[in-house]
Amino acid sequence: MAPVRAIPWVLGAVVVDVLLRLRFLDVPLNVDEAGYGQVARLWSRGFPLYGDVAWVDRPQGLVGLYRVAVSLGDDEAIRLLAVVAGAILVVSLAVIAWTLVGPRAGIVAAWLIALVGPAPHIEGFTANGELLGGAVAAAAIACAVRWWADPRLWLLALAGVLAGLGPLVKQSAFDGCVVALILVLAVARRERAPLRGLGHVAVLVAAIAVPWAAAAAWAATASPGVAGWWYAIYGYRAGTESVLSGDVGMRVELLGDSIPWMLVDAGLMLVLVALGLVALARRGGLAVPLAWLGACALGFAAGGLYHPHYWVQMLPPLALLAAAGADHLWAMRGARTALAVAGAAALIPVALALPVYLASTPELASARSTNDPRVISAIPVGRAVARATGPDDPVQVLWANAAVYWHADRIPATRYLWYRNIEFIPGAREDVARDFESDSPPAAAIGYQPVRALDTDGRVRAALDLRYERGEVDGVPVWLLRAP
Repeated sequence: MAPVRAIPWVLGAVVVDVLLRLRFLDVPLNVDEAGYGQVARLWSRGFPLYGDVAWVDRPQGLVGLYRVAVSLGDDEAIRLLAVVAGAILVVSLAVIAWTLVGPRAGIVAAWLIALVGPAPHIEGFTANGELLGGAVAAAAIACAVRWWADPRLWLLALAGVLAGLGPLVKQSAFDGCVVALILVLAVARRERAPLRGLGHVAVLVAAIAVPWAAAAAWAATASPGVAGWWYAIYGYRAGTESVLSGDVGMRVELLGDSIPWMLVDAGLMLVLVALGLVALARRGGLAVPLAWLGACALGFAAGGLYHPHYWVQMLPPLALLAAAGADHLWAMRGARTALAVAGAAALIPVALALPVYLASTPELASARSTNDPRVISAIPVGRAVARATGPDDPVQVLWANAAVYWHADRIPATRYLWYRNIEFIPGAREDVARDFESDSPPAAAIGYQPVRALDTDGRVRAALDLRYERGEVDGVPVWLLRAP
């Protein structure tokens, strides 16, 4: 296929991806999106990121993107981040497949990721870190692949900067760094010029270091310092929620629970992935796809909690391999067979997701995709808390539902918005109890889990009984501080 004829097909895939994602624009933010949004909102109001109020275990690149969205609007502006990231991912994947395999593979890769990428059962439509970081990493790989085909130094430098930005959006998005390095080594081997290859490695490493140097310089001048920044983005998760820590049995169970959701949305692609592996192995073109898949798999495994949205990070390299498989099938069996198989891999997941796409209300779409009732209940609960408290009053969700802080637009009494933060970070439970016993206790407490869950010594329960009036909103206990 002539390249000029392939471009409209790729642009068509971008349009479809955007339209599918726009369907979810008014679907309520999930707990993570809402929590990141509230942290970004607090940061924009002068509270230091990673400080005593605006704390999150994510890099400032992700929170920075959310801060931009919050400055432009609220829920829909945040969800637009996913729309933009999806479009970047479609174009990047088309460039990668086009360059490595051919224009036909570029078209197939673009349409596969456009139709499967918004996958509602693995929350592909949300502005999660896997999507945002993956889009940046894919853009880095696209630049590196183009440099491999046409060695212009500015392409390599741009690839390095984007590759360095990836882990600053999501810690696991280091696949751009890995693949770019593989391509630099491949060019050095192809040209048989080791000294020039070392120069290219130096350019790549220096470019990767640019965003990291900027991030570290920012952290050095911010309230928590470099140590506080590093603990937030790596130290906390390495010690509590990574594959290297915690209950192995629980992590295996979480992984097993997430696999069926992935199979619903992307399982049919695996047939083409297997064919793509065979086809690329025969032509000696497996290095980049396997490096990409391996890096994404390592990032996936390191996360440890294996929520369904973890699989979003795996979709781009799988789509690349599937596109190579479809291209091979086209060459061997003809267009009709290839299009039938690729079409089934892309369209059957969309058909299975129709109950979500055709849901009569945004709330129903949320319930059919996230399977998390806290997402919906946080809206009336947050609004009730906003009506009952002042704009500067701190509130505390026991023990966690970050979406309440977003919908109430209130300051968290303690800086940890997620359950596991309070459960595992040393001193976090003590901080909550101390706040309830202080002269300036939270103006409201909201009970999304039993108080006793993390109140092992009963101090929080005693303070609630002594100082608060208990009510209920949408079945959720809400305690309001009594007037002095």
